[in-house]
Amino acid sequence: MRRVKRPRISITSERYPPGEQAGPQYDRVRTTYAWCVAEAGGTPYVLPSVGTDPDLTQRYLDSADGLLFSGGEDIHPSLYGEIVLEKCGAIDEQRDRFEMALLRGALERGMPVLGICRGMQLIAVASGGSLYQDLSYCERADAGHAGAWQQSGATPSVRLMPGTVLHQIIGEETVPVNCHHHQLIKRLDQACRVSAVSPDGMIEGIEMAGRPFVLGVHWHPERLAASDLRHLKLFEALIRAASEYAHKAISRARS
Repeated sequence: MRRVKRPRISITSERYPPGEQAGPQYDRVRTTYAWCVAEAGGTPYVLPSVGTDPDLTQRYLDSADGLLFSGGEDIHPSLYGEIVLEKCGAIDEQRDRFEMALLRGALERGMPVLGICRGMQLIAVASGGSLYQDLSYCERADAGHAGAWQQSGATPSVRLMPGTVLHQIIGEETVPVNCHHHQLIKRLDQACRVSAVSPDGMIEGIEMAGRPFVLGVHWHPERLAASDLRHLKLFEALIRAASEYAHKAISRARS
């Protein structure tokens, strides 16, 4: 029986180029995700998007104490009941199927989950929510979500909602972020609640109610954590939750 020291965090990757390609493809993910997991006290593992075989999905889950869903291409609109619109970006349906199966399996087990950018959108869609396929389809949305703030150098901030897990983790009312996404959450199912909002009222953080640790943020804390420890707190919270999950799993196996 293994002794839990550094919980194992599986990080999803993207296939490049995305979608079905005739030529070679590569699984890739920014090193900053793994760095944050290791810096926070976990052991990072990168998962390739290799299909939805139930046995393989279960084995992936068996070997993890927590999941980190990384950023990447757009989720296919059919998963939230829409057709693909003109300004929807690149899509990889194989990754969608793989990550949906992985997320649902994790939720069944009560496994801790952190979703970043696309990962947050995945949590929203998997729980019954929907997305704006592009910022331009939402009149209230500011262009800064897609990274326009980088030209002016004025870092945007989001407001953390009191009483949420995210607010408890960060410990502040607002936090500067590095939003870089062209899609937004349109609708959330009642299974989720809003934990952070941007100045224009758009959803920038969510969490699943009644779950120990299922959080999503729309910005990229993995790119900020080295210079702003407030963002590393998200990964530290994931590691704590994963440690608790692993200890419970060991206790159940021994009983």
